[in-house]
Amino acid sequence: MNRETGAGLLHRLTSYSPDREWDVPADDPRVRHDLTPNDPDTHPPFTKGYPGQPRLALPRELPTPGTSATAVLAGHRPAPHLLDAAQLGRILFLGAGIVRVAERRGREHPFRASGSGGARFPLEVYASTCGVEGVPDGVHWYDPEAHALVQVGPPAEGSATTLVVTGVPWRTGWRYAERGWRHLYWDAGTLLSQLSAAAASVGRPPRLRTLFPDATLRALVGADGVHEYPLALLSLGDAAPAVVPSGAALLGDLPPVEFPLCTEAQRAGERDTLGEPWPDGAPLDDAPPAGSIDEVILRRGSQRRMDPERTLPRSHLDWPLRAALRGITVPHWVVVHGVEDTAPGVYRWPDLVYPGELRDELTRVCLDQGLAGDAAYVVIAAAPAAELDDRGYRDAQLAAGLVEGRLHLAAYALGAGATGMTFLDSEVPALLRLPEDTVTLLFTCVGVPSYRARRGGPPGAPTTFRPVTPPPGLTPAGGSVLGCGPLRRPPRRPDAAGSGRTGRGRPPATRRSAARTSRAARTWRR
Repeated sequence: MNRETGAGLLHRLTSYSPDREWDVPADDPRVRHDLTPNDPDTHPPFTKGYPGQPRLALPRELPTPGTSATAVLAGHRPAPHLLDAAQLGRILFLGAGIVRVAERRGREHPFRASGSGGARFPLEVYASTCGVEGVPDGVHWYDPEAHALVQVGPPAEGSATTLVVTGVPWRTGWRYAERGWRHLYWDAGTLLSQLSAAAASVGRPPRLRTLFPDATLRALVGADGVHEYPLALLSLGDAAPAVVPSGAALLGDLPPVEFPLCTEAQRAGERDTLGEPWPDGAPLDDAPPAGSIDEVILRRGSQRRMDPERTLPRSHLDWPLRAALRGITVPHWVVVHGVEDTAPGVYRWPDLVYPGELRDELTRVCLDQGLAGDAAYVVIAAAPAAELDDRGYRDAQLAAGLVEGRLHLAAYALGAGATGMTFLDSEVPALLRLPEDTVTLLFTCVGVPSYRARRGGPPGAPTTFRPVTPPPGLTPAGGSVLGCGPLRRPPRRPDAAGSGRTGRGRPPATRRSAARTSRAARTWRR
């Protein structure tokens, strides 16, 4: 990976280190300095717009196949169900539907079924349908607010109904600037984990492709390649995906805000061929008892508080990891804090890399966000830079998000909780004892929840909730606890000697004692 061009340059210029606050852009002219993060006056819309276009309402009474979440994650497949409007609507809703709403600054803020950094959900989903009963063949945009389809293009060439996931960089860049380009792929991975699970639970083999002709896919869904671009395809079956456009697509409305660095990174990875689908991975022999995949998805949320005094059984580490990593080649490590019958330390599971109590170090590496230290274990995706090119970098980020999404589902199925987490890029190679040029991708924290989240609602009736607030003494960097940046304590008076400091300038003993009494849900992701 060349760190002077394309995705490599974006990775370098958006990497966090202890010498710069997370919301301060790199001192480089290729990074925008004229945008104010979290500015209410420039808040992007939550979805793309197709004003005046007719909508095909999808049934709000969703089918209930009852397939257990663990059976789906283990790769066990039931007999195929009919793919009709209700079933397609169910699959779309369990990935991209609005399941909760909260009020923020006088505005209703929708939360989708799948997790997203800062609850931005910078994705759109299109369905290129073939033979779906009750839905005309064609290319349709999924409207999550109305639980409806808007036809944006004529039927495409191909045989398998295919979902196209696109990314809108400004929707996440409004908070995270150019680093938001990474979030596109992380969030696409978590979304795809749930779309795939919903499809597999009714015997529809989900076939994920990330190698495709970018220009063809842009034309298929009406993405301009600057303010929106295709990220992945998910075909609902083994036939040829319906992705070759037979006519022009409607463009739709998006704010015309560009991040040139993101545009160049995306273009550097463009290709002109359709690749093979990602491998499934061998099914697991075991699947612990659990609720249905539909029930688990509606219970799932990004946990904002975990109990550091409680541990998880070893089975709640081993099984979720095996399920999440099926078919995935991107390397993952595990930092264990509180797992029964397992020594604390860093693992390339199941092998111990080195032992140690690392709660404080993980908190520091994750920008003093306490969930990294409160979790029972933290899963870290990272890859050698030499093995990534501009397209491979995109795939690796998406794979990390896919694993995170599966870990969420597995954790909630087994009664635990999970959340994604950002990190100081510069500090991770030493933590994992890897070369300095290692590309860190994503952290996922799994632990014992300190509260029970309200279950998400069905189409058209999302659950109203109030976000979990931090304990006294913590203030949100972005001025809100809903999808904000890291929460920070007020500055402390430096110690007299000025020694014993690590990372962000807090003495280790002070950090740990404060963590014991008031660890907050300082998570980067919802």
